[in-house]
Amino acid sequence: MSRTDASGISGRVLATNKDDAKFGKIKTVGPNVIFHATGSHMGTSGFIIKTAGNTVISPTRGGEIDASDLNTKELYEIGVSRVSGSGTVHLVY
Repeated sequence: MSRTDASGISGRVLATNKDDAKFGKIKTVGPNVIFHATGSHMGTSGFIIKTAGNTVISPTRGGEIDASDLNTKELYEIGVSRVSGSGTVHLVY
């Protein structure tokens, strides 16, 4: 028995999920975690601060900013390389 209409290894057609969204993934960095955007976590497109605490955010091109200097629940379209501190930050991709 052979299948001539098969696609892929298992003979199934892969589902295609497409949308027109600007961002397609979120990674939440919780309190007291030092997060480095390396490997599969590289390429952030921005962030939203849920709670600031003493969190420090490092943009991809250098420098640092205290999360408490920014507004919570607002999207900042700045790439991130590192997040550390007691707050919670949502990284968007």
